[in-house]
Amino acid sequence: MGRHAQSTRIIGVFAIVLATAWPALGMAAVTADGIALDAGAGCGNGRIDIALTNSGATRESWRATNLAGTTLTQGEGQTGFPTGTSTGSFPQVFVPSQPADTLIASYAYVGDTPPDASTTAEFFVFYNCSTRAIIQSCFGPYGSCPQTAQQAALQAAQSAAKAIPVLGAGALALMALLVAGLGGRSLSRRS
Repeated sequence: MGRHAQSTRIIGVFAIVLATAWPALGMAAVTADGIALDAGAGCGNGRIDIALTNSGATRESWRATNLAGTTLTQGEGQTGFPTGTSTGSFPQVFVPSQPADTLIASYAYVGDTPPDASTTAEFFVFYNCSTRAIIQSCFGPYGSCPQTAQQAALQAAQSAAKAIPVLGAGALALMALLVAGLGGRSLSRRS
């Protein structure tokens, strides 16, 4: 067996041992499995339902914001999610309730504080509080989702801007030349 093959085999053995020992070493890992806007969510409550796989997470945090940048509710504490695969909710009650058609972002993470992508999962829903129309939802490792309504709106605006084709200076000059040529040809046929 060559040197490279031996090194690869040794690295593989260490990877298996580390993956097996990860929970025993006290290193929590949470995987985000899904998110939904709860049936009770609206203009007075930004309740989100999440699904996750937990291997020792100890903390959770949640926050809801509106498009004006106001924090409607927030908190942090010990996690209520047991080890293993589970589902649960983050009830985010707003005092006062928000006006009709307010755009609200409900965000939560489960894992460690401070959060880190290797140990913490996050969940996000951006919705219209009256129609309950979901504008954006996201779940994944910490750092993959927006955390506020303003961040979600900015991402949506940037995505829309990328979707609009823009002509560069050279293409614009060629387009002007083409239009002028077609206009000149059309005028010459009239005479």
